[in-house]
Amino acid sequence: MSKRSENKEKTKWLFVLFLAIISFILALMTQQIIFNFIAIGLAICVYKYGNPVIFKEYDERRRKKYEEAMQVRQAAQTAITSKKIFKK
Repeated sequence: MSKRSENKEKTKWLFVLFLAIISFILALMTQQIIFNFIAIGLAICVYKYGNPVIFKEYDERRRKKYEEAMQVRQAAQTAITSKKIFKK
């Protein structure tokens, strides 16, 4: 996917998210239930389809940090079970 089409896709999902937020605020102010249903529907669409587009870089960084933490945890477990850490 080219950089331009990625930006277009990201902009589209950010706009849909903005519409969901505006609909939610409008529902709070006017007490109209229909705006709540619109906000919920848009939020579900953004969560299902837009989340991988909007938060792609963040999810990759988080996955890398998680993998590094699991490697450190595995190394710590190995060191503790081998009991080399406590021997002099």
